[in-house]
Amino acid sequence: MFKNISTTFASNFINALLNLLIAVVISQFLGAEGKGEQSIIITNISIILLINNIIGGATIVYLVPRFDNKKILLFSYLWAIVICSFTFIVSLVVSDISIQYLIHICVLTFISSLASANMMILLGKEKIISKNIVTIIQIAITVIFLLIFMFVLNIKDIKSYIYSLYIGCSMSLIFSIILLDKHWNAGQKIDNQGKSLISSMFRLGFVNQLSHITQMMSFRLSFYLLLIMINKDSVGIYSVAVAIVESVWLITKSIAVVQYARITNSTDENYNIQLTVNLLKTSLVMCFIMIIVLSALPVSFFRLMFGAEFGNVKYLILIMIPGVFFYNFALILGHYFSGKGKYYINTISSVIGLAVTIILCLILIPKYGYYGTAIAASISFLTTAFYVFLKFKKTSGFKTSSFFPNKEDIKNYYSTIWEIICSKRK
Repeated sequence: MFKNISTTFASNFINALLNLLIAVVISQFLGAEGKGEQSIIITNISIILLINNIIGGATIVYLVPRFDNKKILLFSYLWAIVICSFTFIVSLVVSDISIQYLIHICVLTFISSLASANMMILLGKEKIISKNIVTIIQIAITVIFLLIFMFVLNIKDIKSYIYSLYIGCSMSLIFSIILLDKHWNAGQKIDNQGKSLISSMFRLGFVNQLSHITQMMSFRLSFYLLLIMINKDSVGIYSVAVAIVESVWLITKSIAVVQYARITNSTDENYNIQLTVNLLKTSLVMCFIMIIVLSALPVSFFRLMFGAEFGNVKYLILIMIPGVFFYNFALILGHYFSGKGKYYINTISSVIGLAVTIILCLILIPKYGYYGTAIAASISFLTTAFYVFLKFKKTSGFKTSSFFPNKEDIKNYYSTIWEIICSKRK
């Protein structure tokens, strides 16, 4: 498990660095307005992906040990065709997005949906390293071609980013197909209790994606509210702060991916609960260290990295840090419930977080601009985490103190790290 977590973290870390490079390049050469435009495009793609993933999303991981994998993949592909086509037709009628951008958004979403379904099959088989390879390939190729388009071909507008996405997403699809074929089997190792695959995909997928949709809205609705109430520059500055604070969850998300795959393939409840608590403690320690480092960065660092307009990113980060730290509870404990197929708990927590975001953004943005958005985000993270914590505490029967690292845990972490360092030297 440690190997899977470490390779997943390495993958996510590389992914974050390359995404940071994209943010720096776009911010420096296209300005805050260009960064804002890029954020809106990615958000639109992400929203459609959330609908696509009702069938082709993370619930595939839960279904892989329980149903015929070929049928899972077939239904996921067909669903992607239906949703992307439907989105394009409806958007032509009701949206003011230009047809050129609309085509780009829908095609990129379709390619990403197919690649995502393939990667979820790999994850459900606990082929985590293979899944990580595909993830790195996509972002690495996107960065390479972004640099080529901007500095070799001198295409210094948002089109350079869109073209790069096409190439990166297409290559991830090709490699995911190759790796999936290598690990292919239709095996079923956990009894599905006579349930229908299609009904399970829709039922679990809908509840899970409702959670992701409300979570996405909770995280990104503020972009649109800032755009409407303030301006596109504010979106660009705030989006950089959000991208940076979300990088603090790199280790936690890496742990959660492996945890989710492990729990979906396990029927030992005591093991699942104890594993979750231990992984939560590890996540809190690692997140705390990253927060200390991030808090120490001066304003000049952000101006140097992103441009003179982005100095206030420092203060936005400080505002969001309390919520970012405690959101580890939602990530780790929430993946326990996902691994058990209890997606509705995460859905309820996300709805609570969204409600808090909407109410506070409407109150605070007119008064405090993007600072108000950061305050709303931090409080939303806290309320979401608190609800999931209460549900897991009731399930496990553990005391509150059991969820936080103690001196013995810290000693064990230190000993483990030291053993790893010593083994590497040998």
